[in-house]
Amino acid sequence: MIDISVSPVIRKKIPGLRLGIIDGSNIIIRKDSELVAQEYAHLEHFIIGKFAKAPPSTDRIVSGVRRLYRRIGWEPTQYRPSSEAMIRRILKKDGLYRINNIVDLGNIVSTRFHLPMGLYDADKINGDVLCDIGKENESYQGISRDHIRAAGKLILRDSTGIFGNPTADSRRTAITGQTRSILVIFFTPPETPPAHLTETLDTLDALLKTESPDCVTNIHQLVF
Repeated sequence: MIDISVSPVIRKKIPGLRLGIIDGSNIIIRKDSELVAQEYAHLEHFIIGKFAKAPPSTDRIVSGVRRLYRRIGWEPTQYRPSSEAMIRRILKKDGLYRINNIVDLGNIVSTRFHLPMGLYDADKINGDVLCDIGKENESYQGISRDHIRAAGKLILRDSTGIFGNPTADSRRTAITGQTRSILVIFFTPPETPPAHLTETLDTLDALLKTESPDCVTNIHQLVF
C-alpha cells in the first residue's frame, strides 16, 4: 500500500482536508463497456435534472470544493475542479470524454458526487505520495497538455515529481491498456459530510468490482 501524507502548508491552509482512497489490483482495462454506457445514461439524467433550475455553484459540495481551491489561492472559476468541469460539460450537452472503462467509471462517480478525483496507475508511482502545494517554476506533463504549471496549486508528488492535481492528471501515471493496479484519490473539503465521501468510495468500488470481478481493493479515508 502506498503511504500518503500532506505537507505542513496543506495542514495550515486546509485543516481537516479529507482524502478518500481506493487502491486496487487485478484491474481489467477495456475500451468499451456496457456498464459505462448504462451508468453514463443514469448520470446524464441525474445531472440535467438536478441543475435544471439552479447552477452548479449553488450546490453545497460544488461550492465546498471551490472554497478548498481558494484556501490556497487557486481560483476555481479559472481552473475548474475536474468534477465541476464534467458537470458543466453534461449541462452543455458536450458529454464526457470516453477513455477506457476504469477511467470512465471514475469520472462518472466523480461527477455524480461532485468530488474531484485523481486516478493513477499505481505501478508508475515511485515511493510515497505527498499532497502539497506546487512551488514556483514547478510543472509537469499533463495528459492533454504538455506543460501544466504547478505553482500555487494543490498537487500530488512522489519521489520522481508531480503527477497530478484535482484539475489535471499527468501523462506519467496515466491509466493505459497495460494498467493492472490503480490508485484513486478523492479530494474532499473539510465541511463535506464523511458519509458523502463514504458513499462515493463505495459506489466506485462496486463498479470497479463489476468491471473487474477478480480485483482486490482497499478503501480508506485520511483526515489531516
